[in-house]
Amino acid sequence: MNTVNMINTNMTSESTMTNRHELLQWIVALSLLAGCQSQPSHDEHDDHGEQDQAEPGGMVRISSIGLERSGIRTEPVRLERLVGGVDVSAEVQLNPNRTAHVTPMVSGQIDEVYVSLGESVKAKQALATMRSVALGEARSSVTNSRAAVEVARANFVRQEELKREGIGSQRAYLEAQGELRSAESDLAAANERLQVYGGRKGAGSTTTIRSPLDGIVIERHATAGEVVSDGSSLFMVSDLSRVWIVGRVYEQDVAAARVGAPAVVSLQAYPGKSWPGEVNYVSHTLDPHTRTLDIRVELDNPDGTLRPGLFGRISLSPEGDLTEQVSVIPQSAVQRIEGQTLVFVATDEPGVFRTAFVTLGARARGKVQVRDGVVEGDQVVVSGAFTLKSELLRGQLSEGDHQH
Repeated sequence: MNTVNMINTNMTSESTMTNRHELLQWIVALSLLAGCQSQPSHDEHDDHGEQDQAEPGGMVRISSIGLERSGIRTEPVRLERLVGGVDVSAEVQLNPNRTAHVTPMVSGQIDEVYVSLGESVKAKQALATMRSVALGEARSSVTNSRAAVEVARANFVRQEELKREGIGSQRAYLEAQGELRSAESDLAAANERLQVYGGRKGAGSTTTIRSPLDGIVIERHATAGEVVSDGSSLFMVSDLSRVWIVGRVYEQDVAAARVGAPAVVSLQAYPGKSWPGEVNYVSHTLDPHTRTLDIRVELDNPDGTLRPGLFGRISLSPEGDLTEQVSVIPQSAVQRIEGQTLVFVATDEPGVFRTAFVTLGARARGKVQVRDGVVEGDQVVVSGAFTLKSELLRGQLSEGDHQH
């Protein structure tokens, strides 16, 4: 039925209508119906005859209704100073270069413990004494080996004198020389074993366990009468006068993590207090599970305020001169697709956006420096970019299906 017939039919069926205004409403409605029927079938899902789609060349077209529903909003690329910095979560940790696990190299029984948890100790100070059967045997071996060397040396000297006088044989002389060298080798091995056991000083089966450095006893596992095996951790001693602050930078903020970057440490335990420093280590790899990069700030801790285990933050200053103006965009504009960083830029045609691959720089307070890919004044999508990203990925997937 064409449009005119439909109008006539309805005018007949609605002959009781006397209001011209109502008649005009019917005509408009039927006209819209005819227009919708003339559209291609693939546009029926869109009230305005438009369709969200990805176009060749990294272009994405969004219908007017799609624009309203997705809440797409743009802001221009601006020249600004990056003020502030990137804040990352951090934790105070022991300095491994100033920390020692005190362990015996031989099994035995703890005889006496001389220090308490939290006590300050000096290098070479006695921490405990221990009795060990293996240590006693090692000392006995040294004594026996030393005696064997003396006997072998005396025999060698005697054979040497006999040979000089023409009485002794060459064979006896060489045998004595070999016995002396073998005894000396056994003595050296016994001494080495005793040194490894830590029993060069002392006698019998008792040895003294000493601190290898100045510090605080932060762990004590030794108890009098306890039987311990070789390698057991009896004490942990650490010099807390200098500690590490280890932070974890998320992937999007990696550009701000660099050795030498100024940093400010703040802790939850001390509101309003901060410690200035600089980054002295940046990990070369990201943690594959958390997608974070470890950084480290080393600080003096003369009063012990920076206690290992405390949580806080490291604030990193942006790279470069803070007075310099650089091209910046909100971090919300940055998208990642298949390992590449990009933004969506509005074109002169309404509802059409192009992709722009960008290289990022320093970050600070929700904004990021853009080194290339866009220029000042470009309108980048800062809200609703997820819709554009979805359309772009769907278009790429469709192209891949057609190729197969």
